Amino acid sequence: MKLWYSTTSPFARKVLVTLKHQQLEDKTELLRITSSFDPDSPHNQVNPLGRIPALQRNCGNRLFGSLLICEYLDQKGDRPKLIPESGKPRWAVLALHNLVDGIMENTMPMVAEKMLRPENEWWTERHHQLTERNIRSFTQLEQALAPFGYELNMGTITAVCLIDWWNFRADKTGYDLTAHFPKLVAWAEEMNNRYPILAATKPGV
Repeated sequence: MKLWYSTTSPFARKVLVTLKHQQLEDKTELLRITSSFDPDSPHNQVNPLGRIPALQRNCGNRLFGSLLICEYLDQKGDRPKLIPESGKPRWAVLALHNLVDGIMENTMPMVAEKMLRPENEWWTERHHQLTERNIRSFTQLEQALAPFGYELNMGTITAVCLIDWWNFRADKTGYDLTAHFPKLVAWAEEMNNRYPILAATKPGV
């Protein structure tokens, strides 16, 4: 298999965590991307969507979208599943995952705009709207995490990826998560302490 990834992407990080959890690293060629926005980047030559993460299976077919890739890897490995296969546990984990993914999807375009465009061209009204949505969603996230404690599953992994990425990009998100949601930040720190596969994949340049 081949995996295109970035060390700063929370979407790619949850795929790397799944890969490590299922002990599939020795079966995967890791292709690190330094800038997904660079049209000359190798991943843009073979990936029609130009997005990461992207996984090429041994048969040559490609999988796009972090959740789909994670589910494929989770099914391919022999270790305990990060995504329950059926029933209420499955929907609880996926509901948590999608809440977190929604916050990331809200925030990514805003961060990209601040990184790539001059301030006078920012869509500030939209930024304010998305920030308000994120604040409401972080409140819900605190409640949604409570039943899981420090369990490792696709929902909690994605939450750690979001919180760590948010603090990594604090100068671009424009909202101090540590000041306003210290319990979330403390929870993520404890998850990183408990699970080496999380600590080993924290965002960095």
